[in-house]
Amino acid sequence: MKKGDFSSLAKDYANYRPGYNRDVVNHIIFSTGLNPDEIRAADVGAGTGIFASSLYECGIKNVTAVEPNDEMLKVGKEVNTKDFKFLKGSAEKTNLPFKSFDLVSMASSFHWTNYAKALKEFDNLLTENGIFTAIWNPRLTEKSEVESRVQSLLSNKYGVLKRVSSGRSGITENLKEVLLETGYFKSVLYLDAVDIIYRSHEDYLGAWRSVNDIQAELGWKKFNSFIADVESILVDYQEVEVHYLTRAWVAKKG
Repeated sequence: MKKGDFSSLAKDYANYRPGYNRDVVNHIIFSTGLNPDEIRAADVGAGTGIFASSLYECGIKNVTAVEPNDEMLKVGKEVNTKDFKFLKGSAEKTNLPFKSFDLVSMASSFHWTNYAKALKEFDNLLTENGIFTAIWNPRLTEKSEVESRVQSLLSNKYGVLKRVSSGRSGITENLKEVLLETGYFKSVLYLDAVDIIYRSHEDYLGAWRSVNDIQAELGWKKFNSFIADVESILVDYQEVEVHYLTRAWVAKKG
């Protein structure tokens, strides 16, 4: 498996990845200064449409989901019953009309892009006072006993000490500066909120199976050994307490 290639993970991604905190999503929508039914939104690097669905559920009915991976697009179209479009494109080349969107988002995907090219594309897509938001929902593994045990296993036995981005590392460490230094945006607002979710063993393991970077780093054999070790830990628990931290950077054009 190559890093960044989710082709074989699309179904697990659609079935087991969590959504985003609804209050944060509503604040992002509010920051546009428009009523939800007036907003034209593009969710780029949309995967199977998880964040696009969040926007739709919060009142934005004009949503376009843009995704470069064929399998993610296919599964997204299969699993979504909501009335929004899925189109093929990348953050660097969305193939969308310029100056046509009030909100452009990337959810758990901005870290895979060429930042300079992607932000130039978004500047072209956005209307005069448009909003770009980059959002992630990493887990606070230190807040959960079982998650702490799994994290220790991952680092101590399998040597995975750093992720491509868990939403708490990488580009998120200086994202405000990256956004402002482009000159495309006049302000950047940071938002976060925590959701505590109790997941079944199946859901928890499915979420791990939807992860690309660790599978690419460990390879098939070691990753399956890791999953077996996680199953051994889960025997001690009826369900898994997971703390999801939704983090969003909201940049206003100007």
